[in-house]
Amino acid sequence: MLHLGHGGDPCLSGGHAELDFSDDLEEGAQDHEESVDSGSPPHLKVPNSRTFLTVVHTSGVQFCDVMYCNCQGSPDSHLQLMMASLFPATTKEPRTVFTFQVLDDFIQDNVECGTSAMNYYSKLHRITSNAFPHLVPVSGLETHYMCLTSVIGQIQGAT
Repeated sequence: MLHLGHGGDPCLSGGHAELDFSDDLEEGAQDHEESVDSGSPPHLKVPNSRTFLTVVHTSGVQFCDVMYCNCQGSPDSHLQLMMASLFPATTKEPRTVFTFQVLDDFIQDNVECGTSAMNYYSKLHRITSNAFPHLVPVSGLETHYMCLTSVIGQIQGAT
């Protein structure tokens, strides 16, 4: 579980902000619960919790429960994620984040080796599960690849 807003400690207000994820998942994303294979290895099982984020890191794609700070005057969720070195794929109700490390690594691979976003994400797919790459949720692969290209475009546009 990742607590945001208090240096990794639970929110001091005694509660946490749970975002309403009713049916407003990122554009093009499917509800992960439908794609869960009960025969998957534990690290590939998508959590049933609606508070989880999909975290794309240099070590692969993982799932992490997140609790946002709910204190008076606390920043929006996407800003809390940025302060934790996580770049959200969207600013409204983020469900997928990229670590700053994976973004730096992709840019370095792209500049030095000409690696495309699709090839880089395929590498992360293989790193996530080298033994069972076919069991990594496929909807996640396509959605996260599109998010990665969008995020890189935002970063390159800001520089």
